[in-house]
Amino acid sequence: MVGHSPDRTTTSHVQLDRLEFVIPSVIARMHDLLKDLMDLLEARGIAEPNSNIMVALDEAIANAIKHGNHEDPTKNVHVVVEFAADEVVFTITDEGDGFDLKSLPDPTDPSCLMRTCGRGVMLIYHLMDEVEYNARGNQVRMKKKAEQ
Repeated sequence: MVGHSPDRTTTSHVQLDRLEFVIPSVIARMHDLLKDLMDLLEARGIAEPNSNIMVALDEAIANAIKHGNHEDPTKNVHVVVEFAADEVVFTITDEGDGFDLKSLPDPTDPSCLMRTCGRGVMLIYHLMDEVEYNARGNQVRMKKKAEQ
């Protein structure tokens, strides 16, 4: 996505080892961004093909689109990627009201086991090396050390 935005609904800015992407809250745009991010991570030696980083990014961006912005295409999801020598940090921010992390039900509770949703945050915590949400609950910061 860097340097190309044919429909002008995606923008990116390059500054040293920091990339910023803005996409509308549309799942199809998320898939395009995820492919570009994984290509970039592979090229930089941070992740291998089919990396679990893809799962964590998919969950975080999908949560921002679906739960944060309620799939409102007039609201954007902001993704910042910061590279260091042996790690990458992703910051995903939606334009929604946020949520209280402590209010999420435990997906391992027997009453939740048959639910078809509710495991994304747990997956993110298990797949990334560090995860933090802001106080408002509309931003997640995820750090992953290089896999190679």
